[in-house]
Amino acid sequence: MKKLGKNSSNKDLENVKEGDAIKDDTGKQGEVEVVEILKRKHESQYYYKLKDDGTILVIK
Repeated sequence: MKKLGKNSSNKDLENVKEGDAIKDDTGKQGEVEVVEILKRKHESQYYYKLKDDGTILVIK
């Protein structure tokens, strides 16, 4: 299981693929169904839609 949060490196966040098991700082966890990365100016938003329910968002 990969642990993700705002202190994770960009490389770690970009290497998450569909089917990976992830967990965030708040304890939300699950299997990744869809990965969406939005880049705006000096900010990157990493959206990980989970298979069961919910989304994990990491902003860097």
